[in-house]
Amino acid sequence: MKYQSKFKSVLKSIKRAKVIQNLLPHFATLEHFRDTCKLFVVSILALCVVTIPSVDAKYTADFLTLGVGARALAMGGAGTALSDNAYAAYWNPAGLGYLTRYEVSFMHSTLNGQDAYDFVSYVHPLKKRGAIGISWLRVGVDDIPITSLPIVTRPVGPTNRPTVVGTFNSTDNAFLLASGWKLPSFHGIDLRLGSTLKLLYMSGYRTTNAIGGGADIGFVAMTNPERSHRLTLGLQASDVFRTKIYWNTPPPSSDLTSHTETIPPHLKVGIATTHTLAVFRSTLILALDTYIRDGVELHGGAEWTLFDLLSMRIGFDERKGIERIRRLTAGVGLNLRFVTGAGAGLDYAFANHPALGGSHRMSLRIRF
Repeated sequence: MKYQSKFKSVLKSIKRAKVIQNLLPHFATLEHFRDTCKLFVVSILALCVVTIPSVDAKYTADFLTLGVGARALAMGGAGTALSDNAYAAYWNPAGLGYLTRYEVSFMHSTLNGQDAYDFVSYVHPLKKRGAIGISWLRVGVDDIPITSLPIVTRPVGPTNRPTVVGTFNSTDNAFLLASGWKLPSFHGIDLRLGSTLKLLYMSGYRTTNAIGGGADIGFVAMTNPERSHRLTLGLQASDVFRTKIYWNTPPPSSDLTSHTETIPPHLKVGIATTHTLAVFRSTLILALDTYIRDGVELHGGAEWTLFDLLSMRIGFDERKGIERIRRLTAGVGLNLRFVTGAGAGLDYAFANHPALGGSHRMSLRIRF
């Protein structure tokens, strides 16, 4: 009996050791996943912080900082953690990983009464694993007149008045190809990863133009996605490989190359809290974004949605240029959803600029 009990205890020890041995790969996988997430965040921070942009570089392709979609713009541009629609290709491509239906979006507005500002996007789901999207962003002034004197060797006078001899367009274009993917959840936290490839094309006077390309990387983590209160963290690293733009203008001398511009890497960090309330069957969202590019900009806003139908929004938008500008934003939205899962949303945003006055933007989303 004595040896039998010892044998049983040894046998139990061996079984325990086998169980622990079988669990070790799982613990190793979790540790590896955690280390991978840490490495991703640290690498993105290093790319964005180490690069110090020049004074000229921070204005290169500045049209990419205008923002898209009236919902995010009405919330002060705090869209990094709220990119769960067809505007995700711009705000954070990781948000495409939440989309399971086809979606298109449109936006049109004017800037200071002159520039036409348009955005169109299409999202194609990939069997609940994620989605891909294509977008086109355009800012420009069309049909700018070109004038000339009938007799160029003489000064302007009653018989030598300027006449229109042609027109040209001054436009900035960005073509985006984005994808977002669902990652395995980690301790109940939903994770999404995405990327955007962008092609830039700019045209100016007559045949003057430029072309360039770059890439963005995005990450989203959401806690308690099925509960009434949840927290969302979003990260977007833009122009991670230092986007280059090449102009076709001739160099000043034969030993120099054509003019090029560089967009340095920069980082957006966003956080949002979502609360489902019993009053009016409403949802309250509070969002805050930090843009890290030649300094720090803050963008924040709130959205209150009643009966899952009417949304009211307010926010603040901070811009750092020659001088720091802060402006208030506001807007409303109408959301229509059907039992089939399809739906549509019409959004309006207003922003007040201290020097240029107010601007109005409208956008439309259709999900089918």
